[in-house]
Amino acid sequence: MRVTNNMRQTQVLRDLQAGLAKLADAQQQVASGKRFTRPSQDPVAAARVMQADRALRGITQYRRNSTAVRVRVDAEEATLNQLTDLLTRAKELGVGQGSDTATAASRGETAAELDRIIEQVVALGNTKVGSEYLFGGGQTSVPPFQADGTYLGADAVRQAELAPGYVIDTNHTGRELLETSGVVSGLAALRDALRAGTAAGVAATVGGIDSAFDQVQVLLAETGARSRQLDTVAENLTASESTLTAAQVADQGISVEEAATRMMSVQTALQAALTSTSKVISMSLVDYLQ
Repeated sequence: MRVTNNMRQTQVLRDLQAGLAKLADAQQQVASGKRFTRPSQDPVAAARVMQADRALRGITQYRRNSTAVRVRVDAEEATLNQLTDLLTRAKELGVGQGSDTATAASRGETAAELDRIIEQVVALGNTKVGSEYLFGGGQTSVPPFQADGTYLGADAVRQAELAPGYVIDTNHTGRELLETSGVVSGLAALRDALRAGTAAGVAATVGGIDSAFDQVQVLLAETGARSRQLDTVAENLTASESTLTAAQVADQGISVEEAATRMMSVQTALQAALTSTSKVISMSLVDYLQ
């Protein structure tokens, strides 16, 4: 096949363009610190990098979920601690007014204090976190408790996914908090006994306060367990993030020294190609015939 000058020049230009493209890639490696910036440059490694990137985005979302759950768990823990204090005070009042030294007047004053304690308990049941009621179950837009302690919220427990396939309850419902635990009924029984005006009747209600106190401690323990779960999840997410990031760097990252060496090598080859090309193209017909 006869090789014409036009064919020779076209091939030379293609080779130079390929060399310039390699130089551009090498310069980009130095500037970005990445072995490749387009999947076509290394499809296999690029697939691994994209898979790791998806996993890292998932970790970011799980962290957001964990943060939201942490806020709710901390708020519930604070609520349960306040309930503990109120029940402790209620028991002190019950024991004091259940003795023979109590009078009708003192029992009346204590009943008024119990009314205030019940009001505080109901207010705790209507605790809000941001714009949501904490203890309304799946119903978070309206107060879950009426003034008399009647629960109107939902019984569905709110849940959150903290890792692939790992779902936990975010907090207890208001029914668990004040009804099932016996908090409202125990306090109401003590108040009613104080109003009835007999020491024996008051003393008989103290056991209900004790039972409610114990149930609140159970809820507090469960809340503490959730808090520890969140700590473990946070540690696991951090470990997974470190592993995925290291894998991404291994697949896509390139050291400054390696990138600079490659660029110098490509640049040297291109300069040599330019030199040889200039000599070939400058040759005249007489040069060929000699």
